[in-house]
Amino acid sequence: MALLRRYNPPANWPAPPAGWTPPAGWQPDPAWGPPPPGWPVWVEERANPKAWLYAFAAAGGFYAVLLVGVLIAVGGAINPQTAGAFLAVFVVAAVITGAIGWTRPRRWGWWMYPLLVLAFFVGLRLISTLGQARGR
Repeated sequence: MALLRRYNPPANWPAPPAGWTPPAGWQPDPAWGPPPPGWPVWVEERANPKAWLYAFAAAGGFYAVLLVGVLIAVGGAINPQTAGAFLAVFVVAAVITGAIGWTRPRRWGWWMYPLLVLAFFVGLRLISTLGQARGR
């Protein structure tokens, strides 16, 4: 799990702008006074605390859209084995995406999760299709 160091100014110091990180060598203005005793000016928190949730939500969304599209295209007669095979690939894509996101030292934008899930899904399906074609 990657940790992110976050600046935590005490209440008697001015609040920094959103997303501001002190540059190297930064020192607080002496006029602000010292922080309260034991105040943690730097706190560590998980960089991507919801990486698994976002990865599985993206995979579930893609799978639901694909399943509904296929059901509409074939008139509701879908092979359960095929539906399960596609679900397994989305689960693996979500696990890979969630694991990578969880270990990253910086937060990702929400768009990164569906992008990576889709990329891993396509890559895994391509490898699977090539393997099946080679085995015949």
